Amino acid sequence: MKNIFPDPSKFSDHENTNKIVLLIFIKITNPKVKEELKSNLLTKKLNIINWFDCHYTNIGKEDFWSDVLIVEFKDKIELEKFYKNDSSRIYLKAVQVFNVLPKNLPRLFVNFLKLLRPIGYFFELIKSSKTELHNLSNSKSNILPSKKQAERLLNEKSTKKAYMINLLELKEMAQYKDKSISITGREAYVEKYGPQAFKSVILLGGDFAFNGRIIGDSLIEYNVPLDTKGKWQAVGIAEYTKASKMLELEKIPGYSKGLVHREAGLKRNYNLYATKNI
Repeated sequence: MKNIFPDPSKFSDHENTNKIVLLIFIKITNPKVKEELKSNLLTKKLNIINWFDCHYTNIGKEDFWSDVLIVEFKDKIELEKFYKNDSSRIYLKAVQVFNVLPKNLPRLFVNFLKLLRPIGYFFELIKSSKTELHNLSNSKSNILPSKKQAERLLNEKSTKKAYMINLLELKEMAQYKDKSISITGREAYVEKYGPQAFKSVILLGGDFAFNGRIIGDSLIEYNVPLDTKGKWQAVGIAEYTKASKMLELEKIPGYSKGLVHREAGLKRNYNLYATKNI
């Protein structure tokens, strides 16, 4: 059995003196174990911000994780209570836990962009998603889906809202073809690509379920795949009306031009398709 919550002593005194937010990846193969865990956490009134059922990997080599949770503790004392409780120890195949500082978008800004969605619907009608598959032949990319992964996503039949869970690692310095450009990977990805990506997702009818900065290394790494192993800097969870919408972002004017900044600033990306459980 493995504890899905980290030892509170792993948190240094200057970190998380108040609320603690954890991003937890789990691989559970027994549905009864999952339901029992869910029931126990809800009974004990843990603040579960999100619980996602994972389906498959869009950027990465392996379909692996079964569940992703985002939970919030009031402080170290509450975390310690759950850590010491037997209900958090379960039979699982793998678990990875990150300490996260939420950095969600201002809702006023998001709501303003939602007023412009009719413009996004117009562009969605005049361009085919299948044209984007021609740009996805590089299966060895660390930041793009393979053509096979994109085709699976494009043909997804689920009518549930789709959640794309992204782990992000940025380059220290951005790498452009134009060598005269000298900015950090964060400036390229967050400041130049980020605003266009946010706008495009929302104009296509989507939203953002969660964004946050990952603090330090993984707090727990047990049997994790190479796709998610190691240190990440941020997590972003985009919400779409259906899974294939992720491949339609280039329909929004300006998004394609922003991709040069994504490529320049992003070192590694793991993208997982999921639907909401809680």
